Amino acid sequence: MSSLLIIPGTSKRLKMMVIFVHIIALGAIMANALAATIKISLFILSCLHYWLTVRRLMAKHYAIKYTEALGWELSKGGDFAPIEILASTVITTRALFLHFKYRSPAQSWKFSHKKLLLVLNDALDDEDYRWLVVKLKTTAIK
Repeated sequence: MSSLLIIPGTSKRLKMMVIFVHIIALGAIMANALAATIKISLFILSCLHYWLTVRRLMAKHYAIKYTEALGWELSKGGDFAPIEILASTVITTRALFLHFKYRSPAQSWKFSHKKLLLVLNDALDDEDYRWLVVKLKTTAIK
């Protein structure tokens, strides 16, 4: 397999973790000894943060592509931009912390110099996740 195209879906484990963290935060807000108006304000802010986080998770669509001719590329809903996979990328059986930077100066100017992309294994089919890990280990991470 010389080329690879991966389009991760939404991770159920990540959604559950976001829900769990926000429930714990809401419990801490209600259990503290602050005034009722401050508690209500913090409660509303926490609920707003939860809504924005879930909305962002559902709208985040990206694709990772590898070809022999062009190397690694990343798309965030538009055209593919060439990226360089950094050695600080962490690969585990459950998650991939893809650390990269854009190769073209125009893309690095628009975005921060280095980026981190979290790919959980339940966001992909088992075979796709395995192919992604193998391709990363054989082409990018030495």
